[in-house]
Amino acid sequence: MAKHQSRDPREQSQQARNAAAETRAKQAKRPVDSISAKTRGMQQKAQARRQGNR
Repeated sequence: MAKHQSRDPREQSQQARNAAAETRAKQAKRPVDSISAKTRGMQQKAQARRQGNR
C-alpha cells in the first residue's frame, strides 16, 4: 500500500502524530495481555493450593 505524501507540513506532522499514537497504543496493549496471563496463573496456583489443603 502506497502512502500518500502531502505537501502541507501541518498535514505531514498530523500523520506523524497519528503514526506515533498507533505505535504507542500497540506497545501499551502487550503488557496488559501478559499481566492478565500472569494473574490468571496466580489464581490457578491459589486455587490448587486451596484444593490441596482439603
